[in-house]
Amino acid sequence: MLTHPPVSSGVGAVRGPRQFIGDPEPGSGAGPAPNHEKQPNTMDNWPLRSYLELGALPSAVPCARLHAKGVLWEWGLDDFTETVELVVSELATNAQRASAGLTGGRYDGRWTPGVPPIRLWLYADKERVLVQVWDGDHRLPERQNVDLEAESGRGLLLIDSLCTEWGSYVPEGESGKVVWAMCVG
Repeated sequence: MLTHPPVSSGVGAVRGPRQFIGDPEPGSGAGPAPNHEKQPNTMDNWPLRSYLELGALPSAVPCARLHAKGVLWEWGLDDFTETVELVVSELATNAQRASAGLTGGRYDGRWTPGVPPIRLWLYADKERVLVQVWDGDHRLPERQNVDLEAESGRGLLLIDSLCTEWGSYVPEGESGKVVWAMCVG
């Protein structure tokens, strides 16, 4: 089971574990830097896996959402579609905004100039769907008190209300961060 400090209703950072939950497809280069600490829930235990890399452009958000919808349909997890689409949309929007203006990033041991992409992973075991999104900015998300009339700033509240668990971490030896959310049917 994933653990992280309880989410408070006050102002401040809301952070999940800083370690990776497991190793996705070892050697594939399609995932954050592996953490070699023993984890109770590795990615190897998830029978359904998907990975998508997108340019950090506003058009990445609907593409990520459509990808999630199609993958969930293919996996026969239609009951998760609405929730996962909202979660993917929010996390991809945050990732796209966080990457804007960056001039490069280190990923999979290599420095790449230019705006870093957005990376989306979906994992499922028929009872849960884990969404992970990587962006090139190392700053972890912070939940903020926002005015009810504000047009933005409530994304993490949405994630918190839709998901059983969520968190973020900076992969060891890499730039950027991963924000993850667990959806249970």
